[in-house]
Amino acid sequence: MAVITKDTEQGSDISGRLKTVTQERVYAFSGGFPRGTDWPKKNIHTDLEFARSCGLPTRAASGAMFQGYLTELMIDLFGEEWLTYGKMSLKFIAIVDVNDTILPKAAVQAKQVQNSEAIFIMEVWCENQHGNKVTVGTAIGKV
Repeated sequence: MAVITKDTEQGSDISGRLKTVTQERVYAFSGGFPRGTDWPKKNIHTDLEFARSCGLPTRAASGAMFQGYLTELMIDLFGEEWLTYGKMSLKFIAIVDVNDTILPKAAVQAKQVQNSEAIFIMEVWCENQHGNKVTVGTAIGKV
């Protein structure tokens, strides 16, 4: 994976680390706290019957998981400082279920050089194993 530098060109595409959405992760994100006798809590993320009763075709893993995958990609690209100054705006556009694989991606939309800094506006998204986007948005980082 490439790290963003001042020389990174507009249009550059970058892929993050491939992730598999596991049942354990879904429960960790959406099972509720504290863990007790009724854990995990039944909701659209953890329980197929509950999700279907709400009109969904299957469980919907929490969008916070994919936000985390894209945050990891931004930190890989811009360093831990991205947590201080970086920005991200996302839309969750498709359902992700247990055992789906997710690949976070980014593309440089624009680059603005100001004094000694380069500010990058990134298109960001996550794709599932079928190459379909499940999350889309933008992020801003600087070097």
